[in-house]
Amino acid sequence: MRINLKYMELREVIKVFKENRRLFFGIVVAFLFVGVGVFFFQPQAYSSNLMLNVTRSGIQETQEYRYDEFYRLQADERFADTIVRWLGSPQITEDIYEKSGIVSKKTIKARRLSSQMIEVIFVLKNKDDAEKISVAALEVLNGQIEILNRKQESETWFMLVASEPFVMEKKLGPIIVFAAALLLGLFFGAWGVMISHYFKK
Repeated sequence: MRINLKYMELREVIKVFKENRRLFFGIVVAFLFVGVGVFFFQPQAYSSNLMLNVTRSGIQETQEYRYDEFYRLQADERFADTIVRWLGSPQITEDIYEKSGIVSKKTIKARRLSSQMIEVIFVLKNKDDAEKISVAALEVLNGQIEILNRKQESETWFMLVASEPFVMEKKLGPIIVFAAALLLGLFFGAWGVMISHYFKK
């Protein structure tokens, strides 16, 4: 008896899966093996998080309203946005990698966390390169700031200070890989059974 896939009842679907259970579980197991391979052979990579803080090179004593704390925070916020845009520039990225001596074409991710704090994320192959790239980034960015500072008469121009970089392994965990492999296996296993049944009719 032929079963029309468009009008199959639940018991008929169960019957089809029982008849093709070897194919179904074979596909699932195959995807699980692929998942194991992906987990053990995924490329080694590290994520380095560098925190930059916008500060000033000096303190100016004045009572003028434009230098009070509110306006200073606004100025720091705008300048932090400028730093984020600099880090999105291919030229600045190339300068940082060149100065650090690290060969990489990966982009640098940066975002402003507060008025004065910027998070910079590098993806590296070597854990020991974190300090090199952090020092290079600080030097290149402060170099760009110095270029702007030459055109200013103020002694309280911006500068950046950085904390120690935080390095963590950038690797998919076993639970994530297993869950993804299992879901894909179930999905393609179900389709494999239905396609196999269709061609057997």
